[in-house]
Order: sequence, then structure tokens, then C-alpha cells
Amino acid sequence: MKGTVHIQVGRFDAKVHSPFEAKDLIKDLPRTWRRWDKDDKCWVVELHAVDSLESSLRMAGFTVQTTHQAGSERRYSSPPPRAERNTDSWADSMYRALGKELGDKAYKALVPVLHPDRGGDTVCMQQLNAARDKAKLQPTR
Repeated sequence: MKGTVHIQVGRFDAKVHSPFEAKDLIKDLPRTWRRWDKDDKCWVVELHAVDSLESSLRMAGFTVQTTHQAGSERRYSSPPPRAERNTDSWADSMYRALGKELGDKAYKALVPVLHPDRGGDTVCMQQLNAARDKAKLQPTR
């Protein structure tokens, strides 16, 4: 056995207190499903990730102890639905209207405004990056 992982399931998320060796298994979860809480020195994961995390930890040789706070149920919510991949975003429309050359200039102008590190919106920046990547794949006219 490698060590013991304690999972405290709350009403909205679960706190995972684990030895350092378990961090890679926790980091295998999608980034949006987990975060590090530096104050409590533990991982906080979304409820729908608890079952898969428990099984992967057990398969790796960890002992898992799960406790539930009062009011939390054993049934966890399902993960949020993924956005449809084939739908056009505002950024796709922009590239289609401007063409690749002007679209690239607009991209460079929008990055400082939309980038999350500069106070922008993560989703909008992801849409802009995806539209630029699609435009790169399109043959030039």
C-alpha cells in the first residue's frame, strides 16, 4: 500500500487530502474539475469526479477513506454538458467575414483584451483561439 487518501464529500464539492505521491492521479482529472486549495492544503474536486478518482487511487495502491458531511448525498451530479464542437462562435463569424489576413490582425488586437491573465474572459479567448486554428486549416483563396 502506498498511503491513505482522505476524501471529505461536501454538498457542492469534495476535499481530497492525499500524500504527495497521489498528485499525478488527481491531476489526471480535467483542470476544470479540480483545483488546489492552498489554505487547506488539499485538492478540491467536483462531486462527479469522486467515483472515478476513488477507483483510480485504489487501482494505484492507495487506501481511500471517504466521509460525507451531513446533507451530502451519495449520488453525485453528472459532469456539465460539453459545448457542441461544430457550432460557430462569434470568432468563427469574425474570421469568415474578415478573411484570414484581416482576421489575424483582429486576433492580435483582441488578445490583450480577452486574455484571462489580463482580466479578459477565458471562454471568449478559447473561442478566438479555436477560430484562428480553424482559419489556419482553411485553404487561402
